[in-house]
Amino acid sequence: MGISYHSYIGTTVDQLPQLPCSTVGHLSLSTPVGSCVDKFGRVWLADTAHNRVLVFDSNMDQILASFGTIGTGPEQFNMPFRLLAHPDKNWVYVTDIGNFRVHILEYTERLEIKPVKIFGDEPEVALRGPNGIVVHDGKVCVADEFYEGQQSQSRLVIFSEDGKFERSIDEIVPENGGDPVHLLWPQGLSLDKNGNIYISNTGFSTVVRCNWQGQGVVFNATGKCYIDGLALSRGVSVIQNRVLIPGGLPNAISVYDLNGQFMGSLDGFFAPVQITEFTGANTLLITEPFLASLQKHTVNLATLKGGKSRATKVLKSVGDERDNPGQLHFVTSVVGDVTNTQSSYSSNAPLFEHWVEHQLALQDQLLKVMQPPGLPSWLSIALSAQTEWVQRWQQTMVRIFLNDKFEDPEDLLWMMDSGNYQLQATEDGKSDSARPISLPMLPGSLGIASLTPSKPLPGQLDPEVPLLVVSNYLSGIVTILQYNDRLGELVPYTVFGGLGTGDEQLNQPQGIAIDPTNNDILIADSGNNRICRWRLSDTGGPFLVHTFGQLGSEHGEFHTPSDITVDAQGTCFITDQNNNRIEVYDQQGKWLRSFGQEGYGTDSENFLLPTSIDHENGYLFVSDLVNRAIKVFTCSGEFMESFSGFGADREKGQLWLPYLLHVKNSKVYLPDCALNRVNVYQFNI
Repeated sequence: MGISYHSYIGTTVDQLPQLPCSTVGHLSLSTPVGSCVDKFGRVWLADTAHNRVLVFDSNMDQILASFGTIGTGPEQFNMPFRLLAHPDKNWVYVTDIGNFRVHILEYTERLEIKPVKIFGDEPEVALRGPNGIVVHDGKVCVADEFYEGQQSQSRLVIFSEDGKFERSIDEIVPENGGDPVHLLWPQGLSLDKNGNIYISNTGFSTVVRCNWQGQGVVFNATGKCYIDGLALSRGVSVIQNRVLIPGGLPNAISVYDLNGQFMGSLDGFFAPVQITEFTGANTLLITEPFLASLQKHTVNLATLKGGKSRATKVLKSVGDERDNPGQLHFVTSVVGDVTNTQSSYSSNAPLFEHWVEHQLALQDQLLKVMQPPGLPSWLSIALSAQTEWVQRWQQTMVRIFLNDKFEDPEDLLWMMDSGNYQLQATEDGKSDSARPISLPMLPGSLGIASLTPSKPLPGQLDPEVPLLVVSNYLSGIVTILQYNDRLGELVPYTVFGGLGTGDEQLNQPQGIAIDPTNNDILIADSGNNRICRWRLSDTGGPFLVHTFGQLGSEHGEFHTPSDITVDAQGTCFITDQNNNRIEVYDQQGKWLRSFGQEGYGTDSENFLLPTSIDHENGYLFVSDLVNRAIKVFTCSGEFMESFSGFGADREKGQLWLPYLLHVKNSKVYLPDCALNRVNVYQFNI
């Protein structure tokens, strides 16, 4: 018995022409995280999932250099994460999170780059997740995100500026007394002009302030050494005497003064992570990893007062659309199976397609000309999404005209390509084999399940092809799609749900499962902390059967249930994500048992944010997010096997942000929305 890595699906477009070259048309980024500006005004970017560091000119018009490949050598990375330019020396620090170490790179004015030192992976230090980094007065501080202390807390690690280990800070002691403040999954770090360290303490959704001895520095507005009440804290940057917290509010950057007083928010973002002060007045560099872009914005933070929100102005954005053939962008879920060895998808007129692509490019150029300089970021993103929709519809019409389609649609692996607003499919599972197979999906489409009605439904076009049930995280709408053989596309059959807390409404729905005993649709209604059971009537109309669960940690309660699977007897297994356990219920919604508890570990029933679950042949398969592990259990909860690996090496099946897994015919399909691919594993009994 065992589980092993097999292959992956998702084209990697990371080849660059001879440098320097234009950023436009050559730069497909994959979840970029860190950025910095060197002493010559050049912009450095960690193209994290591509395992390289890119350098741009100050206008971000040209790519000047690319440094690094995947590996463990001195010029190699496994997920370069945060970047920091030394204030005095020609050095750039790179936290190499998947290799558990930090690089010092030296550069010249002519942009000759060479490694100076690698540190943090020595046995006496043994970093477990080097993330944020700051340097001050000859010292370097690194946030060790996945370090496990005595009480499972994370830590800060202090080095000399050239990488010699000095000490650890395992807890923050408030200067005014009280209980120590623990760190859990700290990410970004920043400094104020006094050298105080600001920590995005992601696991507790706070920002903590301390000095270099680990003593908490109190915010006057809160009376505590931390800012709380945040939705999330993906990072922190102190700029213009303001504390900027990406994710402090949903899809926004929260802004506080140095006293901890909330000043307002910068809106119009998706999931910003790193904010870097640029050389120009009121200019910021902001990475949007899941939009695969680095953006230059302008905003006068001093004008943000009274808790109001405002938009920035976008001056520049780099990162081409991730929509090349076979490419995936924020893939979240899969269903089906790959059984064929040869693909029967065909494109009948490549020259004509090239002409259409040229016309779409001209349309895109025209749209950009129509957009005035300094367009608000929220409007820019909205226009980009609208353009994407128009292009998808046009491309669909091209495929109809050319009769491009899969010849055997009932035998496909379907993938939710959320970042490209579409479903893609493959027949052979090769890395470059994904092809679009749906009309444009609503932004926020997430979970997917396959439903085969016991008898054809009224209006069902092709009963041979299963219906696909798709959840939408943003709108709360669930769409049931059917295959249209004439179009070679999936088109809507019916919809239900809608955003809210009512019985027939959904809030942030994620995983979906089909009860094999009666074809009921079960939905992990995450935002409402419950499970919903829906059914299609004989006329094809959806109706609610019942819901069960509420917010809490007792049995019969959930804290953000994220996925569900149902066995042949109708027993429901649910990932109760923030309670770090698996809950088991019968078909009527009655609690039966549970297993698992909070904790690090890749070969046990410890969980840290178990995200997804599926079953086959009497075994349960659980994706344990923070532990980056696929864990196999019996249906009674006995741990059997696991596969684990944190990183971005596509040849080893490593994981960064795995989402909703799917198991079929002893194959485990696990989409990784940050690595933009679907990993395929083999389970042998």
